[in-house]
Amino acid sequence: MDDFQQRIRKHSRWPIYTLLLLVIGFGIGLSLVMQTTVENIRSAAAPLVQWQLSSQNMHDVNELLREGGLVDGNINRIAHLVHWFNMLALLTALFMMYHIWARFRSEDALAHQAAHDPLTGLGHRRALERRLRRLRGRTHAVVLGSIDRFERVIGAYGHEFADQMTMDIANRLTAIAALHDGEVFRLDGANFVILYRHPTHSPALSAALKALQAEMNSPFVCRAHEVFSSLSLGTVEYPRHGTEPATLLRNADAALQSARAAGGNMLVAYSEELNMEAERRVDLEAQLIHALQRDELELHFQPQQRLRDAELIGFEALVRWRRGGKLVPPADFIPIAEESGLVIAIGDWVLERACAQILELRAQTGKDFVIAVNISPRQFLHPDFLRKIERLLKETQIDPCTLELEITEGAVMEQTENAIALLHKLRALGLKLSIDDFGTGYSSLSYLKRFPIDKLKIDQSFVRQLKPHSQDSAIVEAVIGLGHTLGINVIAEGVETIDQREWLKRLSCDEIQGYYYSRPLACENVLPFVLSQFSYTYRTA
Repeated sequence: MDDFQQRIRKHSRWPIYTLLLLVIGFGIGLSLVMQTTVENIRSAAAPLVQWQLSSQNMHDVNELLREGGLVDGNINRIAHLVHWFNMLALLTALFMMYHIWARFRSEDALAHQAAHDPLTGLGHRRALERRLRRLRGRTHAVVLGSIDRFERVIGAYGHEFADQMTMDIANRLTAIAALHDGEVFRLDGANFVILYRHPTHSPALSAALKALQAEMNSPFVCRAHEVFSSLSLGTVEYPRHGTEPATLLRNADAALQSARAAGGNMLVAYSEELNMEAERRVDLEAQLIHALQRDELELHFQPQQRLRDAELIGFEALVRWRRGGKLVPPADFIPIAEESGLVIAIGDWVLERACAQILELRAQTGKDFVIAVNISPRQFLHPDFLRKIERLLKETQIDPCTLELEITEGAVMEQTENAIALLHKLRALGLKLSIDDFGTGYSSLSYLKRFPIDKLKIDQSFVRQLKPHSQDSAIVEAVIGLGHTLGINVIAEGVETIDQREWLKRLSCDEIQGYYYSRPLACENVLPFVLSQFSYTYRTA
């Protein structure tokens, strides 16, 4: 219901209220008039009765008194009838007025419910659009915020926990926004809008948004569960980025999607290029669905080498998408797959192909090679993940220790207790487990010692600038020492030069992976590579 309809509805009540008040007033007035009339009749009749009494004999007097009493009684009866009729009319009018008031109050409650979120009490889209229309002609900023990884919280802890978390977030946002002249609305599950009466480039808005993101860094605690989350933000400004509410929200969403695609916990201001990027991402998502159906995905395998004897020990499975004869960069489609949920179907496909490759290598060489598979956070935290792994092992009959699951720090730390329990169950199946991109996340040593893992993978960002006496070298050495102290092997990825390899070997790194040893291999090139490594090992023995 828009502002005009609301005003019409409210103004249309006044004639009804006025009519009822007139009815009540008429009834009260009529009762008073009748009472006055009766008193006037009595007053006028009294002298006449006295005169007649003085001029009549006693027989006539008695008759006159009797008739006067009858007249007075009739007048009283008429007065009482009119009085009770007026009282009945008054009560009827009051009842009607209460009934109409209750109906209007019910309408008001329904109107409030239609414009407000029942969980948080915040205004939702309808209330937001109404407020935006009221602010026409005045510069203001619309900030669309989304809770990062909210779907995983629902999957792990259920909707009741997610609702409690949503209310907590709403309270936090409302408290912070109120300090900076802002108003919070809830659009849907994980999306909130904060409306500020400041332009997007103002210091006041910048301070407000920094405060919002800082507030989200505090963990959410419910039923002994501690969950860390973050907030992605997209901002637009009226009238620079649109004048209609729908346009402003669409552009804010384009900025938000850009923030989420960049990894979340970011603020992105809208620009026209973002709409083009959003359209490209939507198109790419649709094409990715078709790619699964058309079998356009490929699995490449990058070899991994043990440093102490230069022996091939296994591979990392890497998904590739060949579109129109060209490979689409993983950085373009993996975030889209993760965001849309397609990563679960893609992850299942990768696991099946990796197991098939393990079986083929064993059949062709008689040797077991470990194949490591990246498990996305969304896939890892899916309720059916463990069941799918159990079914896959049963169907393929591979040796579980030849399948290694690479899990990121972020996925484990996001829901720590659940993740640790799941890791133990996977380890009990005989699988190998590794923490991918170690050093880029935020896992603490107290948690790391609880992870039942076999391997730490040092992120290539530390290897790329690796040289003696550098900070990266110190970090790599510390990670290797930490891993060995905990009885965990360490592998470094992104090794591209012999100097990097030799320095890692000097630091006692266990394994390496990178272009120096081999680029990722297409499926048909894996077996020839394995055979070449066998012959190389034999010749140098």
